Amino acid sequence: MIGKINLVNSFSKEKDAFIYFFFQEDLQKNQDFKNLNQKTNNRLFKKCQQFNFEGKEEEMIVLEEAFNYKILLVVGLGKKNDFNLTKFRDQLADSLRFLAQKKTFRVDLSYFKELGEDYFSLGKNLSLALNLANYCFNEYKSEEEKKKNQPINELQFLLPEKTKEIFEMEKGINYGQVIAQGIYLTRDLVNQPANKVDPDFLENLAFEIEKEAKGKIAVEILDEDECRRLGMNAYLAVGQGSEKKPKFIVLKYKGNQQKEKTKKVCLIGKSITFDSGGLSLKPSEAMETMKIDMAGGATVLGVFKIISQLDKTGLKIEKEIYGILPACENMPSGKAIRPGDIVKTLNGKTVEILNTDAEGRLTLADALVYGEKYLKAEIIIDLATLTGACMIALGEEITGIWGNDEDLIEKFLKLAKNEGENLWQLPLHKPYLKKMKSKIADLKNVSGDRYGGAITAALFLSEFVKNASWLHLDIAGSSFRQKEAKGIISEGATGWGIITLMEFLNKLK
Repeated sequence: MIGKINLVNSFSKEKDAFIYFFFQEDLQKNQDFKNLNQKTNNRLFKKCQQFNFEGKEEEMIVLEEAFNYKILLVVGLGKKNDFNLTKFRDQLADSLRFLAQKKTFRVDLSYFKELGEDYFSLGKNLSLALNLANYCFNEYKSEEEKKKNQPINELQFLLPEKTKEIFEMEKGINYGQVIAQGIYLTRDLVNQPANKVDPDFLENLAFEIEKEAKGKIAVEILDEDECRRLGMNAYLAVGQGSEKKPKFIVLKYKGNQQKEKTKKVCLIGKSITFDSGGLSLKPSEAMETMKIDMAGGATVLGVFKIISQLDKTGLKIEKEIYGILPACENMPSGKAIRPGDIVKTLNGKTVEILNTDAEGRLTLADALVYGEKYLKAEIIIDLATLTGACMIALGEEITGIWGNDEDLIEKFLKLAKNEGENLWQLPLHKPYLKKMKSKIADLKNVSGDRYGGAITAALFLSEFVKNASWLHLDIAGSSFRQKEAKGIISEGATGWGIITLMEFLNKLK
């Protein structure tokens, strides 16, 4: 549920909950904290002593029925030198999620100077905290169960009455709401079961986004016959074992045609709507979450959903942006590809398929060539739940990044850090490419050993990029969280990368 944020210069008489953020070094000297304690008749100090509260990150103290509020929540922010807006955003999201469990519907919060004077960013992060903390996927729950998840309806933020600051914050709040809507879409798609989300479903959703964009976004669908005519045999090979027809989905946003020429950007999302492994069948426990293997494509659709709604925020992206979803399903059948089969890709290179469960790189290979050859993209970013090896290397919360343009990688890393999305560069170590050479074809789709699997997968993809600047993001771990929610990251699908991608598209020259 998208919540409401009101910027106020005094709180309403109806008081539900109040959040007070507190820095570790202010325990003894903060006058506001002392005043707050006086209003609670010294109950706050007593409880801090009882629970050894020091204001460290993630520490919380709760008082009920405190100075006209049903709940007073005091939240530790740690040390001021370590503080930034994204930490505040995540702490606020955790606090709001906690208060929602207490059946709180309106929350009051005051500006404090450490939040800084970038009021647009502050508004954006307030909005992301509220709306992403509110996210809940319960479509298949009973009505009784749905009622147990009541979101925060309203956040009142006390801000000194300054017209410019309020205007900038409102712009940021509106932008944050639009980003949240894109993340909601991505999360919903990834959380949905594969018996609902198939290539046809993704196609229909792309056309819905086109309709919402009112002429700003155009969608083109390449069916099986057109893909075969072009020579996308690697992509088609992956989908040939399924009864679901593949759909190669292309979204186009032209930006401002009067603007001086800027680089064309293409976002490509791996879009395997279910991955059984094909004839190289996965064990059942590894197959349970394979509805998420289209998370890359869902992310691309989330970005285009945001672009379609940008007019509501007063912001514009001037660049030409393309999105590609090579959508298909990887299933075993009498028509499925076999280990040992050889296919010819769109750029003419042949691939020996030794493991049908290394299918995502086959679909991406043809998509990369299409993006550069037919869309004339100068910057290509692919997002893919590509390898378990990346999760072994970096865990479940960090995305791996590779690419052929160090300057572009550095820019993306910096943006991701600023936006609080965990990202780590791994090497595109050329000597490992030898592992991907086949004796009877140009390439094989797996290396044949256990080592460096995320790197060899990236190297395989690099063979299908000729001149474009290219980034590869392996979101196998970061796209889906199996632990409880943390900060703005929900349990289940996360929507990782959308915030950083939007910053990248906005700031790219």
